[in-house]
Amino acid sequence: MPSIIPGFEYDIFVSYRHNDNKYDGWVTEFVEKLNQELDATLKDKLSIFFDKNPREGLQETHHVDQSINTKIKSLIFIPIISQTYCDTKAFAWNQEFLVFKNESNNDHLGRTIKLPNGNFASRILPIKIHEIDVDDVKLLEHELSGALRSIDFIYRDAGVNRPLRPVDDDINATGGKILYRNQINKLANAIKEIISGIKLAERGQPPPVAAHDLTARQIVPATFTTSLPSAIKVQVIDRQRPTIYLAWTSSDLKEQREEMAIILQKAGFNVLPATDCPADDETFKKKVAEEMARSSCSLHMLSGEFGRRFESDEDMSFPQYQFMEAKKRITETDFNAFIWLYPDAEQAIKPAQQNFIKHIRNNITRNMMFSNSPGPMQLVDDIRVVMMKQDATVYDSKDTDIFFIFNQQDEVDAKIITDKLSAEYPVEIMNIMPDGEDQYRDISTQQIPKSKLAVVYFKYAADWALPFIKQVWKQVGGASSPTPLFLVGEDDPKSNLARNFKAPKVVSVVVPKDKVPAEVKKVYTTVIELK
Repeated sequence: MPSIIPGFEYDIFVSYRHNDNKYDGWVTEFVEKLNQELDATLKDKLSIFFDKNPREGLQETHHVDQSINTKIKSLIFIPIISQTYCDTKAFAWNQEFLVFKNESNNDHLGRTIKLPNGNFASRILPIKIHEIDVDDVKLLEHELSGALRSIDFIYRDAGVNRPLRPVDDDINATGGKILYRNQINKLANAIKEIISGIKLAERGQPPPVAAHDLTARQIVPATFTTSLPSAIKVQVIDRQRPTIYLAWTSSDLKEQREEMAIILQKAGFNVLPATDCPADDETFKKKVAEEMARSSCSLHMLSGEFGRRFESDEDMSFPQYQFMEAKKRITETDFNAFIWLYPDAEQAIKPAQQNFIKHIRNNITRNMMFSNSPGPMQLVDDIRVVMMKQDATVYDSKDTDIFFIFNQQDEVDAKIITDKLSAEYPVEIMNIMPDGEDQYRDISTQQIPKSKLAVVYFKYAADWALPFIKQVWKQVGGASSPTPLFLVGEDDPKSNLARNFKAPKVVSVVVPKDKVPAEVKKVYTTVIELK
């Protein structure tokens, strides 16, 4: 089947050393799984050249012929990077990798394709099945004229360096390790982006403008009801997305770092660097300095592994160097650094890494946070609280006794409660609508310190109330908050009984509907007595 683009023989050419397919047919299975995933990802049926027969003019000792030259003329080239692929005497390297690199530089598409989202990608899409020698990484970076950007199919475990297999997913499904199924999906999505970019280039069309600016985030204003002054009811905040330096990690966390990058982007951050870690020491240092200078904060993900060490300094790892550079920036600017010890890492920490982590914990300074968050979503929420609080608009809040917050879903029941409370106390009310939640948090965190008690009430909106109060609690100072928070829910529906938040300066209860006003009064009275 020919390529979807005239003038090309195949859509995808898979290059590999035949030795990497002898033991368990890994490459054969990989191509089969990729074909299946592409069928479910693209409308086009892509053609893949995969040499199943080592005798078909592709043996290591043979010279390339016109037949192979034609087949290499493909849209996308996938080299299977193994421990032996980067052999300058090997057929796969000389007659496939180098030939495609040179030909793609000179054909009408070029080796680099502009994607529909405005980013760029190479038509060489490396797949790594082993951790490879530093010299091999340097060789690849030299030929690719830049840092390696690979999708890895590597089984990560102590003392193990082998390809990840589909059957490993059954073993690792609950172990927090990378899954073959996810990696094959990432590859298919990357291929889809490149194919889309090639099609646009063939039609002479520029990539379409994305629905949302990639360098700025705008909160769409929403109208909401509150007893606070009308001047703050509608706000439009146009602010730059904070840029976060997501430090390169030890190899065992590479895939987790990629997942973190996606979560950070969805949370409103620009994420740097966008390539794999350079192998050369000086190139690495230069890249760290450049990318960190463009960032307002950094995130350092640590495991039990110390990470790659410098050739000139065995006592310094790449992850450690990045942390030290971030620490320097904190002393010179308003830079922030977040350190996350990956869950379960403490179970097997190497001695050098133990010393590094101990050093961090003993030297926490301003603008630095060490986290043991159980998952990436919670960590990113914490980072957003710190990095985006500086963008908050100053609102005209005022002194009050009770600040009562509820979601629009519970408006009818909340009105009955607040009517009873307002007969005895000054009450400020905030009714939170579905949109513009960032604005509500900003208003809440400014109004809460001017209130004697802040109440977050829920009946049907439990899924909103719990994360909302957690965020607000952090923003007003957590345990050092000047105002106690009261999370109160009704016991109908019964699922609410499991919703509670235990933290300093927070009271959390679930009671029958008719007891909510009395519970608020009781907590308020306790607050007054304590003061």
